[in-house]
Amino acid sequence: MQLGVVENLSFLTPEILLTVTLGAVIALDIGGPKDRKGLVARLAATGLGATLLMVILTYFELETKQRARVFLFADSFVVDPFSMFFKLVAGVCSFMIALFAAKVRRIESQGEGEFYTLLLVTTLGIFLMAGVTDLVGMVVAIETLSIPSYILAGFYKRDRGSSEASLKYVLYGATASGSMLFGLAFLYGLSGTTSFQGISAAIASGRADVLSISLMLGLVLIGLGFKISAAPFHMWTPDVYEGSPTAVTAYLSTASKAGGFAILIRLFYSILARPEVASRPEGQWIPIGDPGWTTLVAVIAVVTMTIGNLAAYKQTNVKRLLAYSSIAHAGYILLGFVVMHGSGLMAMLFYIATYVFMNLGAFLCVIAVSEAGGGEEISDFRGLGWRAPFLGFCMAAFLFSLTGLPPLAGFVGKVYLFAALVEHGWVWLSVVAALNSAVSLYYYVRVVKTMYLEGIPRRAGDVVPLRIGSHFGIMLFVCLVPTILFGIYWQPLARLATWSVGASAPVEARPVAAHK
Repeated sequence: MQLGVVENLSFLTPEILLTVTLGAVIALDIGGPKDRKGLVARLAATGLGATLLMVILTYFELETKQRARVFLFADSFVVDPFSMFFKLVAGVCSFMIALFAAKVRRIESQGEGEFYTLLLVTTLGIFLMAGVTDLVGMVVAIETLSIPSYILAGFYKRDRGSSEASLKYVLYGATASGSMLFGLAFLYGLSGTTSFQGISAAIASGRADVLSISLMLGLVLIGLGFKISAAPFHMWTPDVYEGSPTAVTAYLSTASKAGGFAILIRLFYSILARPEVASRPEGQWIPIGDPGWTTLVAVIAVVTMTIGNLAAYKQTNVKRLLAYSSIAHAGYILLGFVVMHGSGLMAMLFYIATYVFMNLGAFLCVIAVSEAGGGEEISDFRGLGWRAPFLGFCMAAFLFSLTGLPPLAGFVGKVYLFAALVEHGWVWLSVVAALNSAVSLYYYVRVVKTMYLEGIPRRAGDVVPLRIGSHFGIMLFVCLVPTILFGIYWQPLARLATWSVGASAPVEARPVAAHK
């Protein structure tokens, strides 16, 4: 559905509001009063909260007006349930990170204005990634996310670990971006258009060779694999996650990863899926030419989850452990991509939404311990269940949910993924994934064991309480509620994910003239 310029703006309200907030934060940081402690953080959090509200309202507007998709700017950008789902995920992540960072003393001392400016720019980049339907727009969106992320990783300027994390992130990121740009350039050359739908039409009509297109998409997959920390493009993840400020690490492992999956699904779903098949009620997705993507993605998923889980075994630093854990979870999420069916994509969206809360919650626990005078090593969590009962309970719940134990959200997410695999004949892959989940239980339980079975006080009076403050307590509760709720009452989120996938199936592309 095409709209006029004025009508376009109503569907871009979240992006416009985010941009206005960005300008206000910059103006306040440059020309605001000298005594503005916490003011920039409150402004950024308020703007992100308002943006999140507008995302929800736009979501409902699409549903109430029964508009499956709205194409903007000559079909280079689309507002549909799929894009709104990922904007909702990114909005929640950014809002939570803004609240986390407000109480991190080091971020405040380094310059909160710069931090929140970069956070807002990266959020805008993810919003663009969720809705872009054009190769040029895709590059702009990815770099809008990537460049500020490199700076955020090295935000602690005088910290050698943070600077090293930033440098490694830049070097690996530049290599991945180069590969992706090379592939995108050839995609344009082979199809004569930068439009996702136009490339799909060129393949379907025989104007572009499906094998050549597939090879170029393989180069693009290298760049996107870097974004989601999929093996063998994951080497940067542990060092960058460990060296970055913990709030930044939490953001990279959730919002940034979600953005990578959004553009991965959008690109491959739009270009390779046969529209006349993918739009059927049963949601089957048969690639044009069937170049064997299922086998390739299955191998990547297995290698990713296995490397992530095995490498996490020997870690003694909680942030590094969670870094390898995030690699493994990228492998789990890719399982939904293997089945090439609406049920698999729905499982991906459901798992991403639940993963955000349990992973953010785990990193928030690390921040809370660190800000209370502790550290980031597993040994720093000794007796945490006795010294800070609520914090210990939350950390245990988040880790068990990441493992996939009932009755928590992570369990339901994995059930959806495994069920989709079994339903479409990938039984062996579901068995491998289940074994990987069992392996992950060891290193998650190791942290829980340290919290509850080490440093046990002999008498009640021997307990030295760890005080985390009401701010962190409220934030932990906000992450804990959906982690438990979606493990017991998951149907609303499942319906939302199903609608977001079903209403955004590929459509027949309008004719696009090839560029000479």
